[in-house]
Amino acid sequence: MAETIPPQPSTPAGSVPAAGFGPWQRFARRHLHDYNAAATRRWLAVVGCGALAGAAALAWLAADALRDPLALAAALVFIAVLAAFPVHIPRTKYFYPAADIFVFAVLAWLGPAAAVLAAGLEGAVAAGRQSRRLTSWLSTPAAAMAGMALAAATFEGLNRGLAATPIGAPAAMLAALAAAALPYFAATTLPLIAIVAAKGGQRVSLGDWLRNYGWLAAVFLVSASVAAVLALNVRAGGVTMFITAGVLALVVLALVNVSLSHQEREHEVQAARVRDAEAEAAANQRRFEAAFADAAIGMAIVRADGRVQQVNAALLALLGHKGGALVGQAFERLLHPADRGAFVAHAASAGHEPVELRCRHADGGECWVSLHRGRFEDAGSGTPGDAVGLIYQLHDVSARRRAEAQLQHIAYHDGLTDLANRHRFVERLQALVSASLTDGRPLFGVLFLVLERTEVVKDSLGHEAGDLLLREVACRLRNSVRPDDLVARLDGEEFAVLLHSLNDVEHGHRLALRLREEVARPLAIKGSELHPSASIGLTLSDLGYRSAEELLRDARLARHEAKAQNRGVALFDGSMLERVAEKLALESDLRQAIASCQLTLHYQPIYALQPHRLSGFEALVRWTHPQRGPVSPAKMAALAEESDLIHALTRWVVTEAVRQVAEWSRTLPGAQALTINVNASARDLGTEELPAVVATALAQHGLDPRRLTVEVTETALMTQLQTHLQPSMRTLHALRESGVRIGIDDFGAGQTALAHLSTLPFDTLKIDRAFVTDMHQASAFAVLRSVVMLGQALERKVVAEGIETPAQLQALAALGVSHGQGYLMSRPLPADQVPALLARAAAMATADAAV
Repeated sequence: MAETIPPQPSTPAGSVPAAGFGPWQRFARRHLHDYNAAATRRWLAVVGCGALAGAAALAWLAADALRDPLALAAALVFIAVLAAFPVHIPRTKYFYPAADIFVFAVLAWLGPAAAVLAAGLEGAVAAGRQSRRLTSWLSTPAAAMAGMALAAATFEGLNRGLAATPIGAPAAMLAALAAAALPYFAATTLPLIAIVAAKGGQRVSLGDWLRNYGWLAAVFLVSASVAAVLALNVRAGGVTMFITAGVLALVVLALVNVSLSHQEREHEVQAARVRDAEAEAAANQRRFEAAFADAAIGMAIVRADGRVQQVNAALLALLGHKGGALVGQAFERLLHPADRGAFVAHAASAGHEPVELRCRHADGGECWVSLHRGRFEDAGSGTPGDAVGLIYQLHDVSARRRAEAQLQHIAYHDGLTDLANRHRFVERLQALVSASLTDGRPLFGVLFLVLERTEVVKDSLGHEAGDLLLREVACRLRNSVRPDDLVARLDGEEFAVLLHSLNDVEHGHRLALRLREEVARPLAIKGSELHPSASIGLTLSDLGYRSAEELLRDARLARHEAKAQNRGVALFDGSMLERVAEKLALESDLRQAIASCQLTLHYQPIYALQPHRLSGFEALVRWTHPQRGPVSPAKMAALAEESDLIHALTRWVVTEAVRQVAEWSRTLPGAQALTINVNASARDLGTEELPAVVATALAQHGLDPRRLTVEVTETALMTQLQTHLQPSMRTLHALRESGVRIGIDDFGAGQTALAHLSTLPFDTLKIDRAFVTDMHQASAFAVLRSVVMLGQALERKVVAEGIETPAQLQALAALGVSHGQGYLMSRPLPADQVPALLARAAAMATADAAV
């Protein structure tokens, strides 16, 4: 077949690596790593069709007992040799494959089966010469065999039909063979092009196919026609005629290649001489120009009537003209139309100071010049009396002007996205605010938009992918706003949009929703499909703002509200500012409470269910605000997470819980084996601080690490593993290696993958209280039983929380739950009530032992 293997793209869109460990998966990972699902299916279809065609050909030849093996062997040898040495068409990337003539001759001489093998052999040799990939080594000969099978069917049918007509057998064979070349052309090019198109996420264009490869159809038609003549002679002269033709073809190819190679070398030598001559001519021209007086600047002599009399080479180069193109023109026509008024005013003045103007370039552009003017007496003007001529000097200042414009652009635009930057946005917004205070400008608004989860993209695909995402979002925002609106990137993932001339609040809200939908369209980056999302805050100018920063502040507060309420878009109102002020005050109070130990721990007992005995406690932090009273633990935890106080809060809880249990162990009977559970947040897992805090507390108070369990909720754990896998795993393993136990809290509420459970170093599964509360429902009970069975299979301790009724306790014990906690057994207790609980537990244990 001809040289038609399309180039392989290095980075396909949406490549899908094969999963699993079977032979096909190993083959796909090694050889089809850059193929997506569509490309893989098409590649398999081509290889499969080719394999079927080859197998059918072999079976046919075997059944036919190879009636002429010498002829087939000779044909295959000559085809392989000819395919290895095609004729390169000078100064193109194409080759003329003379082997195609013999492939078609084999079809007419030895039949379809031999032709299929011959086509496959030629395709294999061509693929081996053109590509180093196994995929091409398989697909190219496969396409050739499948194509030849189709061509052979066409040839056989047409040959039999035309032979019965008056045109005669030779003409019938010629026509049929030429017609068979067309399906062979289509079958050997279209499937391979379709594979490449699928890899690039593109559609196959029949128009592009015909434009790019139509010449190959002509080559196949010529080859088929020559092959028909050759086949007729071979039928008459036998295999000797075929061998003779093959030898002649090899000789002709060798001579043609030698001749063309010689011509190519001669062409290169001649081209090098031309390049040298052009370089020498250019050097001579440069030396001439350098020797010309004042050649560094453009100069023009202008007659008294204002027309150009003479120009130098520097001016021609400056304005992009050649020869005498400027001579005879009015000098004003060299200037930009917008600057001709300034030129006339400068000419009318008596001063000699230069003026900076724009000139028209020959390519339609413009260049900046500093124009100096001098006068001289033009005695040869032909005008009666003395006439005054002018000499203009034009210094090119375009580079300085461009540099100034570039500096201006840099000062007002973001370097990554080329959007307006914060400085530019605030400047434009402040101008609108100031104008609205005096002349009642139409309603305008500010959108504050934050792109979500960009850190996940950077951590998984790299910072370059994060930059690509930001640029794409910037482009979508720029293309989605109205012409008068201004889009800016303020910082990181933060964008702002200045909305001019809004009709009402609903108008601004619709624009915000449209932008959010545009941002959310999926896109492919580095072979991965991403689904961006954003939360948007909106504020409008009718609230009486006096500064741009006030609008940005309130738009940002509205965005926080949209994020917290999962609303996508939120409109600012005054209550948001009040909540933020309250939150800041509460954050400051929490910081003070942690620093001055105003927090307390309550301890909820954890019991072994079979036999029933006190096993340990879970430490729960409580905060009673001096003015506000008790603050809910959920509100306190959320505040700590958002204000970055969570690490300090976790450090205090761990240290205080370990200290208290160690003290009980020294002073209270029956407390020496009790365990203590403390809660850690997802952000604690993302740093290396937590293992150090735990180790310090245990060492300081002499508590056995095995008595401490660090609990993390399932939802927080899975979120952290998706975004910060490596640091989180290092923290968990460091805790486990120190002897500390690890528990997964609220299990069943999240979406923990079983693959993670098999690799996570945890000891305890704590069943979410919702399943205990709803265990009377069949679905909740089924989940509950599955979690218990999962914990038993993994040999992990299973704890149920939220036990409030004896029926729940009895059912959980029957299921095999080993430990539990809840209001039925005990509410969380302050530390001073624990000794009494331990005393009652000891008394009950003594009574049980006596019984």
